Amino acid sequence: MTFGEILKQFKEGADAENIVPLVEDESLRSGVVAWKSVVVKHIGEAGAECQAKDLPTQWNWLWEQVSFDIPTFGVVAGCRAQDATTLFTRLRGLRLIYPDGTIHEYATQYLQAMILSKLNSTKRAKKV
Repeated sequence: MTFGEILKQFKEGADAENIVPLVEDESLRSGVVAWKSVVVKHIGEAGAECQAKDLPTQWNWLWEQVSFDIPTFGVVAGCRAQDATTLFTRLRGLRLIYPDGTIHEYATQYLQAMILSKLNSTKRAKKV
């Protein structure tokens, strides 16, 4: 399977349960938002295919096909330099971020709902 085929498989199989830690952890939320602005470069061989059948190996293979700047990610996420790798590893392990620079569909929905809720409460507070 190609990079695109495997990535599509993971995105289509995304579970809402994966975002539970996101709800409880502000650093994860910051990391997810930061991930969307990180430049991800495809470094894998063009047309390369993954021969693995199991999902964990396919997931790791996807990440081996890309590179990005962890320090920049950490700065954008607002975390200390020594914590950037740990934050990235958690986001990757929870499958909240994808190696094409996108984020989990339910994470996007949760963050948008959170923003709208805050905006609406700000509007109500101004009316009072």
